[in-house]
Amino acid sequence: MSAALLARIEASAPRRPWCGPEKDRCRVRPLATALTEPYIQLNPPAHVYWLQFDIDKGEASHTWEDCNLPPPTYVAVNPSNGHAHYGYALTSPVCKTDAGRQKPLAYLAAIEYAYNRKLVADRAFRGPLAKNPLHANWHLWQPANDVEYELSELAEHVELPRLEEMRADRINLDYAALGRNCWLFEGLRQQAYLRVKAFWRPAGDEPFFEWLMREAESLNRTFPAPLDLGEVKSIARSVSRWVWKRFTPGDFRAIQAARGRASGSARRFATQELRERAATLSASGLTSRQVAGRLDVNQSTVVRWLRAKGSGEA
Repeated sequence: MSAALLARIEASAPRRPWCGPEKDRCRVRPLATALTEPYIQLNPPAHVYWLQFDIDKGEASHTWEDCNLPPPTYVAVNPSNGHAHYGYALTSPVCKTDAGRQKPLAYLAAIEYAYNRKLVADRAFRGPLAKNPLHANWHLWQPANDVEYELSELAEHVELPRLEEMRADRINLDYAALGRNCWLFEGLRQQAYLRVKAFWRPAGDEPFFEWLMREAESLNRTFPAPLDLGEVKSIARSVSRWVWKRFTPGDFRAIQAARGRASGSARRFATQELRERAATLSASGLTSRQVAGRLDVNQSTVVRWLRAKGSGEA
C-alpha cells in the first residue's frame, strides 16, 4: 500500500463515502470502513479532487502512454482482464456547486471530455464509485510517484473541445458528468435572471429557490443519465443565492438607466450623422426632396436640419 496515496485519499475523500464490494452493491460507511472495500467514492459531492477514467480493454495500464498523456497519479488494474481505472489528482480541487466559480468547472469539464475522447474511455463511467486503488483486488501502479496536476498542465496534452461541441453532445448517453453540471448551471442561470423580478418582495428568496429547483429538476430530466437529486439541489441553491444577491431591484434600475443613456447617445450620434450627410448632399445640388429620398427621412425633417445648419445650430 502507498502511504502517500493513502494520506491523499484520507485528506480529500468524504468522511462517509459510498463504498461496496461491487459497483452496484454500495452503501455509505465511515471512511475507515470504506477503505477496506474494493470500490469507493473518492470525490466528495461538491468538489472534484480526482479526474477518474475507466479504460475497458486489456492491457489498459499503459493506454495513457500510447495516447501521449501525462502519467496518472494512480492506475488500478483488474488482474483478471487488464482493465483499469486511472486517477489524476488535482493540485486544487474544483467546486461543482458554486455559481460564482463556473470557469474552473467548465475548464475541468472540457479537460475531462478531451481525456475521455483520447483514451477512448468509458464515458458512461460517472462515479461516484471507482476502484479503490488501495484494495488488494487491484494491482496498483503509480507511474510518477504520487504526482498531482494543475488544470493547465493536464490541458497541455489535449485539444480541448469547443463549448458548442460539448453542448451538442449533452443528449448522448455517454455525456461526461462534469459537462452536465456546466449545462445545468448555464440553463438555470439564464432562467433565473429572466424570472427573479417576479420574486422581488420580502422573504422572496425562498420561493425563488423553490421555483428554480423545479426548473433544475426539469432541465436535469433532459439528460439520459441525470445528475443525482442532491447535486441538482446544491446547484439550484447556489444559482438562486448568486442571482438573488447580485441582481436586486436597485441593480435592475441602474442597468435600465445605463441602457437608456446608451440608447439615447446612440440615437443622437445617428441623427447627427444623418444631418451631416443631408448638408453634404444639399451642398452637392440635390433638392430637399431628393435628399430626403436618399436618407429615407421626411422632407420636412431635412428642411429643418438644413435651416438649423444655416443658422449655425449644432
